[in-house]
Amino acid sequence: MDDDDAGGLPPRLLGITTYVLARVARVGRERMRQMMAEHDLGLWHFAVLAALDDSGPVSQRDLGARLRVDPSDLVEVAKRLEGAGLVRRDRDPADRRRYAVALTAAGRAELDAVTARAAGLDAALLAPLDAGDRAALERIVRVLLAHHDPPPAVPPSEGPGETVSRRGRAAPGRSGRAAAGS
Repeated sequence: MDDDDAGGLPPRLLGITTYVLARVARVGRERMRQMMAEHDLGLWHFAVLAALDDSGPVSQRDLGARLRVDPSDLVEVAKRLEGAGLVRRDRDPADRRRYAVALTAAGRAELDAVTARAAGLDAALLAPLDAGDRAALERIVRVLLAHHDPPPAVPPSEGPGETVSRRGRAAPGRSGRAAAGS
């Protein structure tokens, strides 16, 4: 398929990059959702496992702020992962109201398996691109993400006690879909 035959969409829509990105993102998200469902996980579960692998044990509050997930939504995701044996949640000895979350060996193994499958999905989705175009696309989408969705400026454990809420976005726990992770 050449550039001008992109899904039979009207040229007016093809001229709106945001529209085209949304369509491609929809395809990628659905493929990821289906693959994650085979692991009885959702996209938010994958994000939490990956963040814990990157950071090591961390408070639920800090984890939620890093992923920009409402604290109550993160609690549901963490409980589900704990129930599956993929994370461990321990009370903070200094503040018994708080939990620290850590990746278990089973969680790391599951993360490795899901990450390998996700890499395969990437390869399939980006198959029409050569290596140079793939590298350029990865760089461009990271620039866009950094510009439009920058990380919190101050780590929550160092800030004035505020948490970051994504109530305006789809978050785990909405409309009973936390178990599916969508």
